[in-house]
Amino acid sequence: MLRNDLTPMQYRVRFVDGDIERTHYTDDRRYYERLIAAHGHLSELRIEPLTLTPEQQQRLDTLPAGLTPHDAGIYVRYGTAESEDSPHFDATLIAAYHRDKAEPAIKGERKRAEALGVVHNGIRYSGDPSNRQAMQEALMAADDGGMTVFAAWKDSDGSYHDDVPVVDVRDALRKIGQRRAHLIGLEAQYVAAVADGQADGSELDWSTPHD
Repeated sequence: MLRNDLTPMQYRVRFVDGDIERTHYTDDRRYYERLIAAHGHLSELRIEPLTLTPEQQQRLDTLPAGLTPHDAGIYVRYGTAESEDSPHFDATLIAAYHRDKAEPAIKGERKRAEALGVVHNGIRYSGDPSNRQAMQEALMAADDGGMTVFAAWKDSDGSYHDDVPVVDVRDALRKIGQRRAHLIGLEAQYVAAVADGQADGSELDWSTPHD
């Protein structure tokens, strides 16, 4: 966030790395434009000017002496140094920093769990955003046309099924929504637990009553 001279960098950069949302600060936007263009697993690049909040600007203007650029950046963002040995460490304020560190990987895990979807009457329906949208569009078309059966339905494993009842697809979408809500609840619990050091982010259980 801050340069070695403790002045703010120009840009905040956000992109998706697989399922993980990453945030960086830089003066060289072209580096990230080339990086995303060169790697297919990186996407959704967003580059915006770095603008400090009034509180962050005040912290920057009154930075305590002796902070490294890393600790100074955390201090400006959160109001605390990272090191517990620092006289500027605040155990309450550092919790937000730990949550922000834990959240991207856990959110990525939740999205992967969500994408598995559900199996309803022997047909798998993915829970990823594109499939949820496709199911909603199919159901709207069925409602508009007074359909009660989809003559052919392609499931999320690439198999075709004949005469799938519209009510089955509707029930599957509802089940996906219920499962997604449960997973988001687990995500919130796990972010808090990992940030507090009470859980290992690599050993999280994403099972739900709707699996």
